[in-house]
Amino acid sequence: MNKRYIPGVESPKHLADEYDYLHCLGRELARGGQGVVYRTSDDDLAVKQPLNAAGELDNTAGLRKRFQNIRLLPLPPRIPISMPLAILRDKPGDEPGYVMRLLNGMKPFSHFNLNGKTKIELDKQPLPQWLMNIPDKDFALNLFHYAQTGSTRRRLYALAKCASILARLHCAGLVYGDISPENVFADEGEKFDVWLIDADNLRFELAKGGKSVYTPHYGAPEIIRGLDQSRPRTDCWAFAVLAFTTIALCHPFIGKNVLKPNDEENGWDAEPAADGAPDDLNEKAYAGFLPFVDDKDDDSNASVCGLPRELTATPELRLLFQDTFGTGRTKPHRRPSMAFWAFELTRASDKSLLCPNCKMSYFADSHKKCPYCAKPRPAFVRVKTQRWEIIVSADTNEFSLPHRLFNPFSFEHNDDDTEYDALLDFTKKSVQPVRGTKPFPENLAFIFEEVVK
Repeated sequence: MNKRYIPGVESPKHLADEYDYLHCLGRELARGGQGVVYRTSDDDLAVKQPLNAAGELDNTAGLRKRFQNIRLLPLPPRIPISMPLAILRDKPGDEPGYVMRLLNGMKPFSHFNLNGKTKIELDKQPLPQWLMNIPDKDFALNLFHYAQTGSTRRRLYALAKCASILARLHCAGLVYGDISPENVFADEGEKFDVWLIDADNLRFELAKGGKSVYTPHYGAPEIIRGLDQSRPRTDCWAFAVLAFTTIALCHPFIGKNVLKPNDEENGWDAEPAADGAPDDLNEKAYAGFLPFVDDKDDDSNASVCGLPRELTATPELRLLFQDTFGTGRTKPHRRPSMAFWAFELTRASDKSLLCPNCKMSYFADSHKKCPYCAKPRPAFVRVKTQRWEIIVSADTNEFSLPHRLFNPFSFEHNDDDTEYDALLDFTKKSVQPVRGTKPFPENLAFIFEEVVK
């Protein structure tokens, strides 16, 4: 019998894959309902092993057949999804699992959320002046962490890249199946990559049948209630929950009905609960039995926490949330597709401007002063073509003009650099091509916006 291994402690196990390559398991990286992931002695590889409901190794998982099928799926070329590289050897005495690429230098989207050790360390630091008047210490710490991890602009950019990956999958007729903050990774560079991991549930959309898996709090109502299975529209729901919680710092269904329940409304004369609705208010909210916290027609579960949506989402994004969590809560076919999310998240990120004082970002065209610290809006350059517009900070020296300025919006090439590199001198109100690069096209315009006084 295998020893039980403690998370974060070195494991002495050595496991062989189907090619007889031996993998020495190191520290445990993550553990969830479907399995546990270990680092290996190879810095670029990890091993995932399936777990049953009791948290023990599941030898009946049928991984070999499942991952042989995944390898045959018509994945779009160059799509950033960490696929199984090798299945663990299937001989008597061997353990189930597979070898996957380890995304070194990348962090899961859960890094955007303040919790655990990070919160303890941040609590030891003095709060910046702009947060001193917030009475709720936990919310002040959340905002402190929000600023330190790139604020809204970085979150919008990361979410846009994730949406583009999912859009490409859906265009190929595939379903991802288990979107969560632990399954989406981003690196920390200026133009960072985003990858999806855990391809266990990747498959074609099925007319009926099939097994659906979801992460608690992210599952679409019809999956939680057992009315349907994983489809592109359930991916769209899970992604929308991920996007909302990441930028707004609250769950789209945890509102006043859950956090500040009215005993009179739940008294003897209250309306009867919907069929199948759980008694627990949190579970009822996650299963879609309560209205969206920003529902335009029903404020019974209105938001009581988080950041104002006007500061974190453009009107177009707010409409996408409304269509997904409002009408789309009970009519899944009405949920916007991932293509709309990719387009509007990118556009929102490109309209964002970072405040040099508090390091929070906001939409430049909506505010003359930083809505967080009240400092004047800094100078910037508006770079425009007939297709697109981006905002570049005045203190930038050199920047590349992205593909989306000159070409139709693309899920794969949208962030590619073009042959146009620019040198900015805001004092001289000048933007020139970098020496050796192509001259700017005639349809490219630079509009200089001074500091608002």
